Amino acid sequence: MEKRPFNVYCNSISLSMTLHDIILNLQQQSPDENIYLGKVTMSPQHAKQFAYLLLNYIKQYEEIFGEIPSPPSEEKIQELSQLGIIGVKSEQ
Repeated sequence: MEKRPFNVYCNSISLSMTLHDIILNLQQQSPDENIYLGKVTMSPQHAKQFAYLLLNYIKQYEEIFGEIPSPPSEEKIQELSQLGIIGVKSEQ
């Protein structure tokens, strides 16, 4: 059986860990739905190297395109939600 790579858009990640693994649970969230895409499990050593590489790519990105803005605070999200500017689904 031929293995084929897949491409996904992921805008939400939750992390967990065990003694031997770091686990990334990938999701795609929108105001209407939350789609579980799968998980990536790696050794702590691999996760550390991945984090190092990712930070270097982010640094290069910002040097080329400018600083990536930080996400809004929880207070700002609640304020915008109360004003009806954005929709926020509660986690239940």
